[in-house]
Amino acid sequence: MGNAMDRGMVLVMSIWDDHFVNMLWLDSDYPTDADTTAPGVSRGSCSTDSGLPADIESSAANSSVTYSNIKVGSIDSTYDASARRRWHRRQPVV
Repeated sequence: MGNAMDRGMVLVMSIWDDHFVNMLWLDSDYPTDADTTAPGVSRGSCSTDSGLPADIESSAANSSVTYSNIKVGSIDSTYDASARRRWHRRQPVV
């Protein structure tokens, strides 16, 4: 990864829908014919009959997104790293 980063990369963000499996791989049980108790199958609480592109495209046709406050830099250079370390020390160990 380091060599690739040295050659330069482009950050790409997009919004899309999934006409093949209705985004079930992201936040539902997928594959839908697999045992939901098997590791990695249950990925979220969405119903397996949700996420139909036609439903999403018609009910949210005017949706938009704004990506903001995006920072680029070396690790720990785009925020106050000392504040992050203080926050982690306060978190209970589970």
